[in-house]
Amino acid sequence: MKRKDLTAVSLKLLENKKINYIYFRFREKILSLIGKEKFAIAVSGGSDSLALSVLAKLYSLENDNHFVALIIDHKLRKESANEAKKTYKDLTKNKIKAKILTYQGEKFSSNIQKKARDLRYDLFEKYCKKNQIKFLILAHHQDDLIENFYIRLIRGSGIKGLTSLQNIFEYNKNFYLLRPLLNFNKEELSVITKNSYSSWIEDPSNQNNKFLRVRIRKMQKKLQKEGFDPKRIIKTIENLNTAKDSLEFYIFKSEKKYLKFHKEGYAILKSSIFKNEAQEVIFRVIIKAIHFVSGEYYPPRSDSLKNLIKNLSSKIFKSSTLGGCLIEKNKNVISFFREDRNIAVEILNKKKQKKNWDDRFLVYNNSDIQQKFFVKKLGNNGIEYLKKNKFNDYRNVIPAHAKKTLPSFWNNKGELLFVPFLNFKNSKYNIKNDSFTASYLRFI
Repeated sequence: MKRKDLTAVSLKLLENKKINYIYFRFREKILSLIGKEKFAIAVSGGSDSLALSVLAKLYSLENDNHFVALIIDHKLRKESANEAKKTYKDLTKNKIKAKILTYQGEKFSSNIQKKARDLRYDLFEKYCKKNQIKFLILAHHQDDLIENFYIRLIRGSGIKGLTSLQNIFEYNKNFYLLRPLLNFNKEELSVITKNSYSSWIEDPSNQNNKFLRVRIRKMQKKLQKEGFDPKRIIKTIENLNTAKDSLEFYIFKSEKKYLKFHKEGYAILKSSIFKNEAQEVIFRVIIKAIHFVSGEYYPPRSDSLKNLIKNLSSKIFKSSTLGGCLIEKNKNVISFFREDRNIAVEILNKKKQKKNWDDRFLVYNNSDIQQKFFVKKLGNNGIEYLKKNKFNDYRNVIPAHAKKTLPSFWNNKGELLFVPFLNFKNSKYNIKNDSFTASYLRFI
């Protein structure tokens, strides 16, 4: 590193041997991925994320990156707005660009921690996609890794669940979550924060025993006295990661052999997988089918999936719903369709505008028509519109359930304008084949 690339304050920080060591390990983890690209970091205002902000700043000074610290005002507590403002002020005082993302929806009454986590990632992703940012860096550290392991162990998770905190994770197509601090514990990172900030936010929920993560944290101290050394837990997680990599190889082979995705957003699975493959491989292949067909990020509960697999093996099974999918069995194949409910409506009112629709399709407006357009499922209304207008659908190979959940383009008069996968174009308007497009995210 060239000394001229860093400010006097930064150089002073790096004189601390502990901070210097952490920074160069941090740099090593992200350099080959990020290089000189712009990136974002998630900052809560707590000690860990403020340490991340310092490391990110050092990296950006050395590599001439633009980055932004994203702060979530989740509105879950009365103090959240003031905490977000304080964090913003502290970051800008340290010459770090920051942005507060505010949740505008209804308050959560149950499963608060999970819903809050989903909300955070949703806001992060929307901001990053809008601003062409591919990488979001998170402040998860070694203590989080161990806590996550215990929680998953209690829930009876398999290998994937027990190793779910990864250094690099593709959250969605071309949007990556990076966790370069998993080799460091909270105490080590606090050295950076104490040398850079005068105060930080302590989340009161971290002391609330109604949350499992808090109880696990307190339990760990007792377990350490019984020989549950954190280093041994980390070694176990490393061994599980090795086993997971081997399993992934067989899962990939099975996906290629038994599972086929169609550009219209549905999937077909050969029933022979149940005779020829191990239970865990079947389990993971079905998760993949549900994920890409439904657009849901989190898979269904393990018990629900196991019941589905058991039922699919039965000769009398016909259909079921799970994880946003309608699942049908017919002769030697199992079909996965998007369930015909809770499908988003998106507005496209600008030319060259792209949007992620229903987390399944990338839709694009390239038309010259000066109207506001709505992208929604074709549904029964769309099918009736096609029949009424005597549209001869020559693509009858698309199953009926898949047709209903296809993206379709409508105007504010309630007129169906275009259905990409059926090649329907409303003759009243000058619509070309590339006026509107929809691409299945699985294939992009």
